[in-house]
Amino acid sequence: MGVEKRRRLTAEERREKILDAALEVFSERGFAAATTRELAARAGITEAIIYRHFRSKEEVLRGVVERDSFLQHVPQFVSVDAARPLRDQLLDLGQNWRRFVRERRSLVTLLLGEMVRSEEMARLLRETMIHDAVSLVVRALRPQVSESVSEERLTMAVRLFYASLLCHFVLEERLGAEEDPHAQARLETTVDLLLDALGAPSGSSGRAPAVRNP
Repeated sequence: MGVEKRRRLTAEERREKILDAALEVFSERGFAAATTRELAARAGITEAIIYRHFRSKEEVLRGVVERDSFLQHVPQFVSVDAARPLRDQLLDLGQNWRRFVRERRSLVTLLLGEMVRSEEMARLLRETMIHDAVSLVVRALRPQVSESVSEERLTMAVRLFYASLLCHFVLEERLGAEEDPHAQARLETTVDLLLDALGAPSGSSGRAPAVRNP
């Protein structure tokens, strides 16, 4: 019996394969050190095929960021129950964000490293995973916060909230900790500090105990 002919990949499937390979290679080698030849080898294609889908290595990286970025998940994450206390809504946001970065550890680690070396990557990160994401969260929380709290103050509070979560992620990565036993307590403390800064009631029966860094 003859060998069944392998199905030819569609253009979209091949593009996805390139992006999957790029995420792996960029994470392992760093964006600057990685070559399109390595991307092609990892994807099991020729280098010429990469250039049929992307004009440059930089465009491949942008494709990875746009496909896997936090922004596309924000609407889902901020769709919390508005009837619940604000504190619970913020805890949900923090837990969802933490789950996201852990599930996409390779992407987040890659972006954090590259934004230090590349102004273009820093700009892309600000535009996608920071500015737009923060704006969506602010919009979702605005009805829950007193009108006396300015838009500027609320935006800064949300930025600091996510910056704190990101710092915890980096700390865990550096320490090589798979699970931080104090993560939930730290999140609750961060939320309580945010509510204090906004002058908003916690809407809960109590506050999280203060947690020291390990």
